[in-house]
Amino acid sequence: MTLRTPPVEITQALIDDLVRLGGYTHPLFDPAGDAPAPMPGQGVLLLMGGLVERSGLLDRAIALLELREVRFLRMLRAGTTLHVELAPGPSEPTSSGKVVQHYDWTAVDAEGGRILQARALMLMRPPEGPSR
Repeated sequence: MTLRTPPVEITQALIDDLVRLGGYTHPLFDPAGDAPAPMPGQGVLLLMGGLVERSGLLDRAIALLELREVRFLRMLRAGTTLHVELAPGPSEPTSSGKVVQHYDWTAVDAEGGRILQARALMLMRPPEGPSR
């Protein structure tokens, strides 16, 4: 079962603010002339985490423990509508009764193009059992 966050429109102002506040100095993110800068990959990850958080899809989540196998597939530019698709994978119980749940996170544009893929390990509260 794949979950999907609500979409967000990426603006040039958002990209420019993130580049400026993050201190990105690479020429790719500070292009000469009037060429618009793309979103740095770390910014895409930040947006993905925010979209997942505000969506409420992972209400049992306690913490993001780890990101694995992060793949930057395409540049994210202003004017793109972005959402995150979450596909649950295996899970392991912890000694404290919590669960480490694996999710495949994919940032997807409105046309279905994949921008970024990552495996996220989330510490989760266990699902509530049936009431007695």
